Amino acid sequence: MSKKAPSKVFRCKSCGAESQRWAGKCSVCGEWNSIEEVVIGSSRFEERHSPKEDAKYSTPIPLTKIEESQMQRLPSGFSELDLVLGGGIVPGSLVLIGGEPGVGKSTLVLEIARSLSQTGKVLYVSGEESANQIGMRAKRMGLSIPDILLSSEIYAENIARMIADIRPAIVFIDSIQTIMKESLVNQAGSVTQLRECSQVFLEAAKRTNIPIFLIGHITKEGSIAGPKVLEHLVDTVLYFEGDRLNYYRMLRAVKNRFGAVGDSAVFEMVREGLSQVEDRHRLFISPESEDRSGSVLSSVMEGSRPISVEVQALVTKSAFGQARRMAEGLDNRRVILLSAVIEKYLQIPLLECDIFTNLAGGLSIDEPSLDLAIVSAIVSSYQDTSIPRSQGFLGEVGLSGEVRSIGQINLRIKELSGIGITKLYLPEGNRKEAEGSFPGLELCGLRHLRELDLPKRKN
Repeated sequence: MSKKAPSKVFRCKSCGAESQRWAGKCSVCGEWNSIEEVVIGSSRFEERHSPKEDAKYSTPIPLTKIEESQMQRLPSGFSELDLVLGGGIVPGSLVLIGGEPGVGKSTLVLEIARSLSQTGKVLYVSGEESANQIGMRAKRMGLSIPDILLSSEIYAENIARMIADIRPAIVFIDSIQTIMKESLVNQAGSVTQLRECSQVFLEAAKRTNIPIFLIGHITKEGSIAGPKVLEHLVDTVLYFEGDRLNYYRMLRAVKNRFGAVGDSAVFEMVREGLSQVEDRHRLFISPESEDRSGSVLSSVMEGSRPISVEVQALVTKSAFGQARRMAEGLDNRRVILLSAVIEKYLQIPLLECDIFTNLAGGLSIDEPSLDLAIVSAIVSSYQDTSIPRSQGFLGEVGLSGEVRSIGQINLRIKELSGIGITKLYLPEGNRKEAEGSFPGLELCGLRHLRELDLPKRKN
C-alpha cells in the first residue's frame, strides 16, 4: 500500500482545536491569532485510528475490588518542595515546571538531582545547553557526582528507549520545547510536537514507574508555551516565579493530582545554587520594629498555608488634575474601589490625593481578606499617624462599607499571633468563630468601617 501525501490542518496553539481552514479567531477558546498550519502524515493517522483485529485490552476491574495502596514517595531534598508536591515525588509521575528564562529552573532540577543521586542514577537530558555548559553550572554548585548522567538527545523516541535501558531514579528533560518526535515533520516546539512528545514521556513514566520532570518555557502572557492540552497530560504543573534581580524565587503548584493545589515554596538564589527559605513567614514583612505611617500587617493564604504580609500605602496631594491610583502586588481595581468606599463612609477626601499601595517583599496577591488592611494603610498614611506593629487587620470590605467574614480564620490568626500580634481587627462573624481559641490576643470584631478605631492626626 503506497503512502499518501501528508495532509494539512489548522490547529489553535491555545486550546488545540482543529479546523480545515484558517481563521483569525479560534471558535472554541476565542483567542486571536492563535491558529497555525500543521502538517499531518495520513499513514500515521490511519495507523492510530484503524482498529486491529489482534489488539488486546486490559480487563476492567470493579471499583469495589480496587485496594488502596500507599505510594512510596521520593524525597526531593527540599522539605518545602515536598510539601508543594503533596509529600514528595510520586514514582511514575509526569511533572511540568514552567518559568521565565534565567529564573533558575535548571538550577532547581540540578539541586533535586543532587539529592536523588544517592538513591540511584539520574538522567538529565538537555536540548538547549551542551554538556560543557551544564558541567560548568554543576561545578559552581559543587556537584561532582558520577551517577548524574547528561545527554543532548532531542528525539523523544530515543529518550524513551534510553530511560527503559538505563532505568534511572528520575529523569529531567530541559526543555520540552526543544524535543521532537522523529516521525513528525513539524518543527520542534510546535503544537503537534509538544503534544506528541509529552504523550511519549507520559507513557514512558507510567510504563517504567520512573518520575519524569519536564521544563517548559513561559510565554509573554505568563503561561507555559504550548496548548492547554500539555497541562492536561501531565500530573503536576509547577510555576517557578521570581525577578532575576531579586534573590528570592517562589514555586507554586497550579495542578497536582497527588496533593493540594495552591501551595508554594520559597527559595533563595545564592552562588552555590538554591536554598530553601524555611522561615518564610517573616520574609514579606520588614524586619524593623518601629511604627510607620501607612504600614499595617495582615495574613494571606498560599494554598493550605498562611503567610504574614505587610501592606504599605502612601497618600500625597496630587500635583496633576487627575489623581493617580497605583498598586504593586495588589489589584489596582480593588484599590480604586476601596478608595471610593473610604471617601464616602469615612468622610476622608481622597479625590485630590494620589494613592500608591504596595505589598512588601515583591509578593503578588489578589485576595479580598486584605481589604481591611489596605483601608487601614490608606487612612494611616492620610492621617500621617502610625499604627502599632502589634496590631493586625483581616477582613473583606463591601461596597456599602460592611466588613465581611473570610475563610480559614483560625490559621490566619495563629500565623499573626506567632509574629507578635496582640490586637487583631477582624469581621464580627469571624470573631465569634475564633473567640476563646487564642488567649492573650485581643479580638476586635467589626461590622462596618465606621467602627474601625485608628489613631487620629494630631493638630
